[in-house]
Amino acid sequence: MFWQLRRDFTSLFSRKNNSQNHLYPVDGLRAIASLLIILCHLVTIFSAFVPSYPSIEWQNYIRSVSFALSPLMAYALEIFFMLSGFLLTNKLLIQWRKNSVNYQSFLQEYPLLILKRALRFWPGMLLSTILMLVCGEPRYPFSDYVFESFRYISVWFFFQNYIDIEYWLASLAPLWSISLDMQVHIILSLLLYLFYSCQKYISIDRSLKILFLLSIVVSIFLFNPATMPIILITLRYHILSLLLPVHCMHWLEINYNLTFPFELQQSNPMKTFLHRMYLPVEARFGSFITGAILAIHIIHFVPQQDDRNGTRKKYFFLGLIFLYVISPMAQSVDNPLQSNFLITLFIASSRQIFALGQAFILFTALCPPSHPYHSPWIKRFLSSSIWLPISKLSYLVYLIHWRVSFELVFGGSLLFLRAYSVTYAIIISFPIVLFISQLISCIWYVLIEKPTERAVKHYLSRYPRTKTNSQ
Repeated sequence: MFWQLRRDFTSLFSRKNNSQNHLYPVDGLRAIASLLIILCHLVTIFSAFVPSYPSIEWQNYIRSVSFALSPLMAYALEIFFMLSGFLLTNKLLIQWRKNSVNYQSFLQEYPLLILKRALRFWPGMLLSTILMLVCGEPRYPFSDYVFESFRYISVWFFFQNYIDIEYWLASLAPLWSISLDMQVHIILSLLLYLFYSCQKYISIDRSLKILFLLSIVVSIFLFNPATMPIILITLRYHILSLLLPVHCMHWLEINYNLTFPFELQQSNPMKTFLHRMYLPVEARFGSFITGAILAIHIIHFVPQQDDRNGTRKKYFFLGLIFLYVISPMAQSVDNPLQSNFLITLFIASSRQIFALGQAFILFTALCPPSHPYHSPWIKRFLSSSIWLPISKLSYLVYLIHWRVSFELVFGGSLLFLRAYSVTYAIIISFPIVLFISQLISCIWYVLIEKPTERAVKHYLSRYPRTKTNSQ
């Protein structure tokens, strides 16, 4: 009943003709984000073999293409967040427009909404946990059973992003973003209902735009350039050593018989930035809100009058987005930005601006052909079936590619690439890591994830009917 192996496998390469076909461009953007994140993490891993600053090798690395493009790769996570906010808002508002919602019905549906989201995440988290247990993971020094259980609980109950990174399980480090996504779903669903209920006083779109601006203001107050010299840190430190707990770095050297060409820092210069500006909801909700605003503009589309300048504006905005995306490549590593005001403004708004640009690109693909911003070639590109398997497996691949990369690079089969430049190393290793991650994810998708999805839909669908019939 729940296992349909052939159907689920073929679904990775084909689409159904259904009412959601206008959302096909989402697959392309999601797939591109998945590929960029894998590239970003490979840069982080291979750069760990580069001798420390101020060596000649390090100077060459920070002038390389891989280092110049790493900000773009890192921003790819904002695409996932933007898409998450978009799909949640799109689903809820369409549902509420079809069936009028009131306070009582929302309170009845809300726990199910959150539970379904958790059940969507848990099968993939089980895969990453099994992979971690099979490949090995160091215990925290002098920890007991209670503390080790707490490390797992923080992941499985979605608050990993609020505990000290020194306590993280290295193999499950990417799951901090799953905790963030879950927290935003809990909060944003409530806010959307509040805005929906009060839309006769202030529109949902305007309320969300206020939240978007608030996300920038909050980030300005959270960021302190004196205690978070993030630009200097990225130019002088190995990011891997700052993202993983110290005991994990020692474990990597012992377990894989490695010697990293740098000394581990007793105090992590990036920790303050991570815990104040990178991990918590209050610093990261802007991209989700951007996606929610996009959903409003798609749902409440108003036919435009003949706008002769519309096409010019579209290409102007697309040009600005392109320039913004490639702008990190134009920055000099010898003369980095020095003004604290400009650094604060840039750090506080860069993620939101990037998400806004990607939302505009998606809008040009999703809006009706009658809209002056509509771009048929962007729609065709993002809707291409070539993105389908990467998009549908993007969640599972995101969870496991980090540990797969560890085993392939540190474990020996790709270790020879440390003799190459970081750029060449990721060009060679990327298709291998992607293929193996996709293969493992495909097997799990067919055997576990899709059957679980059907079981959840089957059993939870009874709940509203039971409540309705009992009234």
